[in-house]
Amino acid sequence: MTRPDKPLLLAPAGSKEALIAAVEGGADAVYIGGGSFSARAFAKNFSDEDIAWAVDYCHLRQALLYVAVNTLVTDRELGEVARFIAFLYQIGADALIIQDIGVALMAREIAPELSLHISTQATVTDAGGALFFKRLGFSCAIVSRELSKGQIADIVRAAGIPVEIFVHGAICVCYSGQCLMSSHIGGRSGNRGKCAQPCRLPYKIGDQEGFLLSPKDMNLIKRLDEIKEIGVSALKIEGRMKGAEYVAETVGIYRKYLDTPQAVTQEDAQRLERIFYRGGFTDAYFTGQKGADMLCRSKPDNPYQMQVGGASPYKSERKRRIAFRCIARLGKPLVITAIDNLGHTAQATGSVSCEKAVNTPLTCERLRQQLSKLGDTVFMLSEVQADIDAGISLPVSEINAVRRQAVMLLAMQITDSYKRRQANAFTLTKTVRPPSDALKFAVQITNEDQLGAFSDDDYDCLYLPLDIAVKQNTFTDKTVVVLPRVSPPSLEETLVGLGIRKALMTNIGQYLTLQKLGFEIYIDHSINVFNSLSAGHFTDAKLLTPSTELMLSQIRCIGGSVPIEVIAYGRLPLMLTENCLIKSSAGCKGGDALTDRTGARFPVLCREGCRNEIFNSKPLVMSDKLGDIKSSGISSVRLYFTVESPSECAEILRRYKNRQAIDTEFTRGKFYKGV
Repeated sequence: MTRPDKPLLLAPAGSKEALIAAVEGGADAVYIGGGSFSARAFAKNFSDEDIAWAVDYCHLRQALLYVAVNTLVTDRELGEVARFIAFLYQIGADALIIQDIGVALMAREIAPELSLHISTQATVTDAGGALFFKRLGFSCAIVSRELSKGQIADIVRAAGIPVEIFVHGAICVCYSGQCLMSSHIGGRSGNRGKCAQPCRLPYKIGDQEGFLLSPKDMNLIKRLDEIKEIGVSALKIEGRMKGAEYVAETVGIYRKYLDTPQAVTQEDAQRLERIFYRGGFTDAYFTGQKGADMLCRSKPDNPYQMQVGGASPYKSERKRRIAFRCIARLGKPLVITAIDNLGHTAQATGSVSCEKAVNTPLTCERLRQQLSKLGDTVFMLSEVQADIDAGISLPVSEINAVRRQAVMLLAMQITDSYKRRQANAFTLTKTVRPPSDALKFAVQITNEDQLGAFSDDDYDCLYLPLDIAVKQNTFTDKTVVVLPRVSPPSLEETLVGLGIRKALMTNIGQYLTLQKLGFEIYIDHSINVFNSLSAGHFTDAKLLTPSTELMLSQIRCIGGSVPIEVIAYGRLPLMLTENCLIKSSAGCKGGDALTDRTGARFPVLCREGCRNEIFNSKPLVMSDKLGDIKSSGISSVRLYFTVESPSECAEILRRYKNRQAIDTEFTRGKFYKGV
């Protein structure tokens, strides 16, 4: 379904009731999740049988049905995902929303006619990211919520792929797909659909306390004209964890103002506020304004109000217009052909023959009267054409029976028209990496002082942040420049002027640029490589660091010829925020760590563009477990230094080379527990 004059309105549904509310509210498309592999594992979600029902329900009402298969997937789970994709393909789902590159590659082979939409979990922040996924076969890019109007317009203009943005609902404080806080401190992974929402808990920065990571909900109802102007293809409402009342209200109001541009009334603004209120609304990042006003410092007692004064007044007439062609001949049964507004056709023939009329003969008006009784079906009558012999009669019950049969056959014909042939088979090759002969040691630093802790002989690879590399401008063959996790517009120009031709890729939007410039490409953990299929896509990479959420046993199963590196020491990055938490909470000099309710301190480092990176309170330590790492087929270990002093950096490296334990409070990360 396309709307050339306006973007599609995409609504959430975590249940059948919410899906019905979304369609009745006027959604052009609805997105849902199945029982597994959906980023909202705690929504009611849909069984396979429910999804088949949802596809037919939407298609009969001329709406699209998208299914989120947007978690990261291990090699062991790929077979089940393949089965699910084949099922969705055959029942006629319109698109898959996907985060995992491996899942996308598999879907493209299994279901070639099924549209792929890249999830916001893939952290598409620029045209390079959108173009990467376009070349991978995606037909829509759901870009990061952190982008401004100008940044979105740049992607629309430069990438040549339909762009979808969120316009309403809850937003994460962290870039989607880059939040590991719930995973590493609570064991529930957002990338696996089970986020425990630690951002909605109280914290302390400096002398400021409160819900310092809890953004207000996004509301762009007053920005629809601006959104249309920049060419966005689809508008997405968040809320698969919310109820049918919320869906009905938000969809109905957005439908109203998309269809009839006008100033938003105070009544409608209040209805949106009353249905869900988390300390007010925010334009999020659309206007480019960041700061404390985006955050809800005090936790509302009841954010989900549902005090809207009765059912939503905004409902669409989701009926299909149909015409009936009728033939009634003496001595023959009634024949009714039903034709919908898109040309689908079905014909039904009665079982009772027309007889010579004794009293009241059958007329066109009487026939129309009976055929218009379509009740609670999805159809409404547009016209009746009848060819009736004069002076014949037919029982009303027979007319009704043939009408019901024609309507039922037409509905089946419509839903069957979306069904597809058998999906293609997909063969999964299982591999296990042999143990490594030896481990290489890589060092990643954060500040220039740490650089003085090492000599060139101390490591096999030095990861140097781009800002430091620009200042240093003296490198060895072991130097790899670390790119910012959100690329600045001038990245390509900066790289051309560097004397380095090796780069650690931290955002998927950097891949095509690095290929173009002929760099040796090192894949970082933030790309979220989780399985052999996604790893296998980067055959030209020099080295690959998979997701930090994988166990050693899962890493060992990642096939391919590209060597694997793991972060074996350091405070792992847990969040990447566009809004500066320090400045928003306590001012620029107000603190350098986030403290939770237990007293744990999470270092916060300022990055390019005043964004923040939050690190774990405990370092990951594997100095005494390097044998396990070697046995898992891993070629290189990275020591990631953040807040350590130069002397601490040197001592930690020495202990790793001697395989000695480190006397500090530490974590083993996910190497043994997994998610």
